[in-house]
Amino acid sequence: MKGIGGLAALSMSGATIAEAEAAVSDSLASDPHTADTYRAIVDAIIPRTPELEAELGPEHVPGGVDVELEKFLVWDFNHFQEIRAEMVTDPGLLDSVPEEMMPTSLFETAFETTGSGSDLDALLDLADITLLDLVDDLEVTGDALEERLTLGPVERYEVSFADDVESTTGPAEFELVVETANETTHRVLQNYPYAPAFTIVFDVVAAEFLALGRNEDAISRDRTEFPAGGTFVQLSREDRLRCLWSIVDGSVVDRLDDLLSPLVPDVGILKYVVMAVNGLHGFGYYTEWSGLGETKTNTPNERTLATPPDEVQSREQSGYPGPEPGYAANWRHAVDGGFDDPDADELNLPSDLTGDDVLDGIGGDT
Repeated sequence: MKGIGGLAALSMSGATIAEAEAAVSDSLASDPHTADTYRAIVDAIIPRTPELEAELGPEHVPGGVDVELEKFLVWDFNHFQEIRAEMVTDPGLLDSVPEEMMPTSLFETAFETTGSGSDLDALLDLADITLLDLVDDLEVTGDALEERLTLGPVERYEVSFADDVESTTGPAEFELVVETANETTHRVLQNYPYAPAFTIVFDVVAAEFLALGRNEDAISRDRTEFPAGGTFVQLSREDRLRCLWSIVDGSVVDRLDDLLSPLVPDVGILKYVVMAVNGLHGFGYYTEWSGLGETKTNTPNERTLATPPDEVQSREQSGYPGPEPGYAANWRHAVDGGFDDPDADELNLPSDLTGDDVLDGIGGDT
C-alpha cells in the first residue's frame, strides 16, 4: 500500500497513477470553511475513542482528525476530474454548442454573501431563481430554510478558468478564491476544485435536513471545534452521517437541483461523492498516511515515513507490521478466529483469466 494513500481518487476518476502523481503540485492549502467541513466529516466517521484505551491500548484512541485525514479527502476531490480546454467553449462565440463540447459557464461560479441579505439569498441570486421557485419543490417554508442555512465565515466564493480556454489546449487550469472576513484563499488548480464546492452543498443539504426536522439530536451552538464550518458542522456526529446519506437515499438532489446546479458541474455525482467519502476514509486511515509527516501531500514517490513502519498509528491499531515476506499468505480477517483465504484450486474462477488481475510467469495455481 506504500504510496497509495492519497491516490484513492483513482476510484472515482479512472486516471492512471502517473496522471494522479503529476496532478499534485501544491501543499494542499485549504480555505477555512473547506477544511473544517471535512474535519467534521472525518470526526463523524472515525472519531476519537479514548474509552478504548484501557481495554485495547493507546493506539486505539486517535481518530481521523488526529492524522489530518481531511487533507486526504480534499486532495482526492480536487484531483479526480481533469477538464480539457479543447472540450470547453464559450456559447456566445458559436451559433450552437456541439454535442461533445461543454459551455464555460458550467465550470464558472461566483457569489458574495455580503450585501445579499442572507446566505440563501446569495445562492438564489447565483441560481437565478426566487425563493418561491425553490419552495415549490420542497416540503419546508423558505423562511425555515433561510433561518438554518449558514456558510459560516464565507463572504465570497469564485471559481473561474485561469486562462482563456478558447486559445489553449490540454488540461485547463482553474482559479479558486474563497474569501472570509479574516483571510482570502487564492489557488490555481489543474483539476476542477470540487472539494470546496461540495462543502457548500453539504451546508445547503444540512439546512433542509434541519428544516424538515430529520435531525435526531440537538444542533451544537459551540463553534470552537469547527469554527469555520457552516450549517453542516452544527449537526451531531450521527446526524452528519444521516444528513450525508440523505443525498443518496433521500431525493435531496432532486428537490434542490435548481439551487445546487450552479455549484457543481454535474449534480448527479453527489450520490457517488457520499459513497466515496466513506470508502476513502478507509484508504486514508488504514494506510501509512499518519506516518508520512510533512510529506503527506507530496507525490507518492516523494513521500517518506517520518515514523518507524511498525509504529505508525493505524498499523499499531490493526496489528499490521508493515511489508513482510509472505505476510499476505497468512492473512486473517480482523477478528480472532477469522477465516483463511481459500486455496487457489478451490476458487470458482472463469476459464479465461487474461487481464489486469493476472501476473504472467508465476505458475498455474496463481
